[in-house]
Amino acid sequence: MAPPGSCMRKAGSQMKEFPVLFGPESRLMGVVTTPDSVPALPVACIMFNMGAYHRIGPRRVNVKLARALAADGVSSIRFDLAGLGDSGAPAGAESFEAQAVLDLKAAMNFMETTHGIRRFLVIGLCSGAASGMAVAEQDPRVVGLLMMDGYAFPSAGTLRARDLHRALAFPTNPAMLGKTLRWLKRKLKTGTGGMRSAPQLFVPDPPELIHARFRRAMTTMAERQVAVLFIYSGTIHVRDKGRDQWGIYAQEPFMQKMEYRFYPQMDHTFITVEGQRLYVAETREWVMHVAKSKAPSSAALAIRAGASDIKPGGATLQQVHIDRSDAVC
Repeated sequence: MAPPGSCMRKAGSQMKEFPVLFGPESRLMGVVTTPDSVPALPVACIMFNMGAYHRIGPRRVNVKLARALAADGVSSIRFDLAGLGDSGAPAGAESFEAQAVLDLKAAMNFMETTHGIRRFLVIGLCSGAASGMAVAEQDPRVVGLLMMDGYAFPSAGTLRARDLHRALAFPTNPAMLGKTLRWLKRKLKTGTGGMRSAPQLFVPDPPELIHARFRRAMTTMAERQVAVLFIYSGTIHVRDKGRDQWGIYAQEPFMQKMEYRFYPQMDHTFITVEGQRLYVAETREWVMHVAKSKAPSSAALAIRAGASDIKPGGATLQQVHIDRSDAVC
């Protein structure tokens, strides 16, 4: 429901936008954007936090995408996961990932109850890819999943090429210089007893678990004919020679229906206007393609992954974390 006393924003004649509280005890805070001047399609996009970023996304990219989609007839909700941004802390004791799945399902439940929508596309940026993949695997209402700079399985050769590219850029890259100086300063302080290493709050999952989870989820989504789009940015992955980031999975049967796009001109946190425009345009096109496609039949195409003797290695899930005249939203 909309918070008491909240206002509905109507921008031009293309969309309506209003804040909502939903989920258990109305702990979750979000903003719903719906089309106004064009017929609404029977799908909605779910957007949420990128790491600890507020629901608006880096450089308000989620706001820009939501408003562009509304002009195309696609509704959306962008919200803060429990304990982040404007959403209250969860009442239970679930793990972060388990709670994120519950929150994403709550967002779908809300849109289904209030707008009658039963087909959803989940947008997972960076660490949000893991939450997006988990809910897409579990909930048949998810018909599309976009993961940007999420799961990557680069080969040793790809990693060496990336490191070389970064090393060559080091002398003229202020960000790399600053990062290296901060690392050296921490090392020097630690070595002299001036600073203790902070305890790890989050321990990365072992590669074997990441591989098993990824294989299972991708197989399930291939069987359900979920549209899956992987986007990789140039600042994180630097270079690509044909689905390099899929590594050992590039030729797997269950990956052949998935889409793969590498954009060297796009940066991870959308610092450049060019990167923002490219992301919004490409995502908008993909969403419209999925939104206008027919829902899969009950006899969905089954693509089973055969037994593989490939040893897991190099698995990573990135953990990094145009208009400026209006409210943040």
